[in-house]
Amino acid sequence: MSKRPGGALGSLVAQSSKEAKRTATARPSGPSAANAAPRNPFLKRPTQPEEAIKLFLIQSRSVAQRQAANNNNGAAIEIEARLGTLISPYGAHDMRALSSGAKLVPIQGKDRVAHAFICNVADNTTAQQQGGQPSTNFEGGITRSNYLRWTQAGLSELSPLSASFSCRKAREGESEGSVLKSQLVETESVTSVFAYPNHTRVNFTHHPQSDRLGRGQSEKKEKLSTMDMALPAAPYDLRLTCATELSLNHQSVESVSKLAPGWNTKRIKRRRSYARADKSFAWRMDVTEVTTMDNAGPGGAKGGGGGGAQHSEVGYEIEMELSASMTQ
Repeated sequence: MSKRPGGALGSLVAQSSKEAKRTATARPSGPSAANAAPRNPFLKRPTQPEEAIKLFLIQSRSVAQRQAANNNNGAAIEIEARLGTLISPYGAHDMRALSSGAKLVPIQGKDRVAHAFICNVADNTTAQQQGGQPSTNFEGGITRSNYLRWTQAGLSELSPLSASFSCRKAREGESEGSVLKSQLVETESVTSVFAYPNHTRVNFTHHPQSDRLGRGQSEKKEKLSTMDMALPAAPYDLRLTCATELSLNHQSVESVSKLAPGWNTKRIKRRRSYARADKSFAWRMDVTEVTTMDNAGPGGAKGGGGGGAQHSEVGYEIEMELSASMTQ
């Protein structure tokens, strides 16, 4: 894959295109079909996925430049894409914004198959939503079975993970593992993240050998803009986010025992990160197992503080982050 803005993410919607071609002919079209049921408002903005990603990156550059001009505090710009599910504000609880399957929609006077739909575009710096349509909710994460099926192979054999980086196959006499390791770089990390209601968080890195926690690094992250893209013929939808990430070096924490009270969630992130060894891809992929705990101890945001973390949940995330060299 080249460094085109949408390139690395193109594989995330490949299944959508294939499924659309298989099922489009089986779906009704024409005026009778259009009048058969109320129109879903999230079908109004069909798009080409890579084109939408490119436009979002252009918009993010403008938002970031405006942010830098208004508040030049040295914050880094982070652009990421996450897999998850877009939830409709209508109907049953947790109902997906667009039902599964390919969609035939009128485009330039003809019914055509659309592989993606823009459901929500928001400029968080002005609290404005574009398009004048209702907003979707985004639930990040994927199922454990998909997480394992897509990522468990790592660099040992070909898998959906290596395919997303367009890795070449092993030739005769070559092992898949060695070929993949020559093309991709894998980095493992474990981090405990304590989040506060004011958008600040403290990250404690686990030392690889002892699992002992290092010194906590404080940072503040704020969203600048978001775009939600529904992929109805794919298992998951996509959220693109542009945010600032400010390192609060003057607020480092010596140890967890010295952590300030008031945090509301603790997340333990067991992460593997992948990037092209030749740096020909502009994106890094993070696959993460996340254990989340709410703080319900005395003095915290939920009636808790320094005390016990209760009710843990384990989730699985896949996200891609644009390399820092592309956002500076």
